[in-house]
Amino acid sequence: MFPLHLLLLISGTLAMNCSNSDNTFYFNTTTGVISMTMKILQENITIDDKAEDSLKCYWASRESYVDCTSMNVTSMNLTDCRTVQISFVSHSISKLIFNISSSTCEVTNCTETAINALLREIQDHPGGGPKKLRKILNIRSMCADLFNNNRTMGMMFIDIERGLIHSIMNISFTGESVHYNLRDLALTVFNLANLTSADDKMVHITAPELFPENNSYISEIWIPIDALQNIPEGKRKVGMVTYKSPNEFLFKEELVRTRVMRIEMEGRRLKNLTTPLKMKFKLLDPIIPVNYSLSCQYFNEYGTLFHTGNISLPDTVFWKTDGCVTKINDSVVECICNHATPFAVLLISDLSVGGVHWQVLSYISYIGCGLSAFFTAVSFLTYVTTTNSRGDNANSIHVSLSGAFFLLNTSFLLNEWGASLDIRGVCIFIAVAIHYSLLSCFTWMAIEAVHLYLLLVKVFNTYYRHYMAKLSVIGWGVPGIIVGVSLAVKDIKPLYGPTKMTMAETNQTNTICWIMDTPFFYCMNVAYFTLIFVFNSGILLTVTTRICQLQCYSSKGKPGKASLAWKDICTVLGLTCLLGITWGLAFLSYGYVNLPILYLFSIFNSLQGFFIFLWICGTARKDREQVAKNKITSAALHTSTAKPKEEMYPGNNPDQ
Repeated sequence: MFPLHLLLLISGTLAMNCSNSDNTFYFNTTTGVISMTMKILQENITIDDKAEDSLKCYWASRESYVDCTSMNVTSMNLTDCRTVQISFVSHSISKLIFNISSSTCEVTNCTETAINALLREIQDHPGGGPKKLRKILNIRSMCADLFNNNRTMGMMFIDIERGLIHSIMNISFTGESVHYNLRDLALTVFNLANLTSADDKMVHITAPELFPENNSYISEIWIPIDALQNIPEGKRKVGMVTYKSPNEFLFKEELVRTRVMRIEMEGRRLKNLTTPLKMKFKLLDPIIPVNYSLSCQYFNEYGTLFHTGNISLPDTVFWKTDGCVTKINDSVVECICNHATPFAVLLISDLSVGGVHWQVLSYISYIGCGLSAFFTAVSFLTYVTTTNSRGDNANSIHVSLSGAFFLLNTSFLLNEWGASLDIRGVCIFIAVAIHYSLLSCFTWMAIEAVHLYLLLVKVFNTYYRHYMAKLSVIGWGVPGIIVGVSLAVKDIKPLYGPTKMTMAETNQTNTICWIMDTPFFYCMNVAYFTLIFVFNSGILLTVTTRICQLQCYSSKGKPGKASLAWKDICTVLGLTCLLGITWGLAFLSYGYVNLPILYLFSIFNSLQGFFIFLWICGTARKDREQVAKNKITSAALHTSTAKPKEEMYPGNNPDQ
């Protein structure tokens, strides 16, 4: 079925285009003529008939909401490829009103300001019952992108929808129930004035069905009598809502496996029930993936409130499990809850980490990154101000790696601040800085491994002209080329910008500035690091073997073997951090959650800059000790060579 009022407007000669698979409409603003190609499904199609879900209407390349007074297609005597004259009433940037066949049509762009005004008007004048509810459902359907991408608008819609449901429940009716089928939802209002027929102190009711073919998925509800006894008989009205789609309740990436069902009590909320509600949901898909489980959850629409206009919205919007118990029997899930709100059965990951642990891990990361940023800056300043360390290639490589970590830690600390500014350019800059510095860290880790191999394994013929210059070109240039090419294709496919990160257990979402494209993330980060990790692990294994061989050779017949072994262990641990092997802990947490590994990953990698600072200090101390030892050896050698000369020329001794 297709309502004629769903029109698509584009400013210009061809200004309106509304289409789905069976119908096409064109509107010419110059001549004021609508041309239609229609597939008539019935002889009499009116404005109130059902529209196809795939229908979208656009005006100036934007989604638009179109509302017309009731019209009859047959009365216009339309056939394929016929035209009909229209006349303008008014026109503005966000709204167009015109007359067609004695009906007035309004076309409104799906902008926050324009749709907000429509919703406020409906909220301020809630009368109209099902007609008003049908209108806001049409608004949400036609402006789906606006509501899906704008949390405030989405919650405003849910708030107004709930108010209109209560206004319908206030309508008087005779009998035990009255049913409303509004295409996107079905509402049944039950009059529970007579409680004497209830069994087991529970009132059994069935949720409304949207379509007869969906009867097998209808939910059942048992409401405790003690929650209703103190309510006057005339006020014992319960509204049961079944939603066709859960989309209006999906603010993140929740996986809903049943119909969403709403339970409302006229004029009050059912909460903190002594005897809980009992609901039975039938799964839309009985197959449960590995590492997932089913959970009875409710939509939190009564959280901590903030105010926007006349609407109070929850500050935290997500599905929760408070007060609900889940029992599973084959394809039927029984939910027992002590309050009434929108309910559904969600598919949740068994790999989730609790909110408390995430908070602790966040604190560890921020503190570690702050310390690393400070000490890497100290390493760089010390290197610049100390002239005798600049000629050492090893120190130069260490400081270059410290510089990369300084950029990474600093940009990471600025990440959430940049995302909160809601300035896309700033967020892209921070995302690019993080990506460039991360790739630079990985590259300099690989350079550390190469240099270590040349020092301890190859040893001979390791002189190369412009050695540090070549390494610097690789260490800073390769990441620059990768990030530069990624930025160059931003007009084709933007890769950097604000990205929503969702905490698995609570579904709490934070916006960060990072890579938006998942395949690009895996290719440029995971694959890049995997290659470097394998290479560095091989170098570390080779160097460790070499150290063990030298230890065995040099410690034969010498005391203090244990202390030397301890020093070698510390050296290997230091090299493990220097070569970034600790980043490999990420592979161990893939596919399941291991809290100790997550904590080790956060501690070691956020503090890596600090550990490199300690390594630089340790090697500098060894260098000073070696220089002092060389001076003593040189002085002793000078003394031992000067003494025979004095004995050869005794006449030079004044005492003789």
